Amino acid sequence: LVLSMVTLGVSAQDRDAQNSARVQPQATAEDVLAALVHGSAVIFAGQVYAIRVPQEISNISGVKGGLPSSRPDAVEVEFRVDLGIRGTSIGSNYVLRMPATAWQQVPPFTLHQRVVTFLKPADAAGFSGPVEGDSDIPGMDLGVMSVDSSNQVDLSRLQRMITKKTITSAAMLPPANSSQMPSVTDVDTPQGEETLISGSSEGRMPELRNKSVPFLALVRDVSVLSAAEDQQPKAQAAS
Repeated sequence: LVLSMVTLGVSAQDRDAQNSARVQPQATAEDVLAALVHGSAVIFAGQVYAIRVPQEISNISGVKGGLPSSRPDAVEVEFRVDLGIRGTSIGSNYVLRMPATAWQQVPPFTLHQRVVTFLKPADAAGFSGPVEGDSDIPGMDLGVMSVDSSNQVDLSRLQRMITKKTITSAAMLPPANSSQMPSVTDVDTPQGEETLISGSSEGRMPELRNKSVPFLALVRDVSVLSAAEDQQPKAQAAS
């Protein structure tokens, strides 16, 4: 019995060692962007046109003048959409409603700010907000990428997410096509289906390694990832 228990203990240690040996390379910039696209219901580039706050918090929100919000519990951020990628179209106005309590912590947007924005699905109350990353703090969301006067997009928040997660191959679901690397939606782990996989885009977006990226280059990358994800349900249905 003692010998059997020792043998079982060694086998368990061997399994743990094998699992630790299966740890994949840490998440790449492409992985983080793919996960960001995957978690977004609305993606667009545009400018903050108006910020409307409830009258009750107008004195402490830092937003002066303008019309009050149509809801006493919501801050309404209106954007002019310069380029719609998902959930909205070019030339339209998009209104984001955020809980007033969340806005009072640290507002994620400022008036006239130019941004590439990734928004979560709206909840039952109609509230949404920028997609968040593990290391985000209020007002510093991964889903808000500022565009400067030279049309460069700040990637500092995306870069902060790189190397934050690793997974083991034992947690991976088999890819639909064995000749392809698994994508961010092919993962099933205790942390959830959006855990990042290194190599999901095979390193085809080297411009994301920099601290900033030209606006058109980022829009192209996001459009490619969004279109690829939109094609997945069609491919699954066909198979």
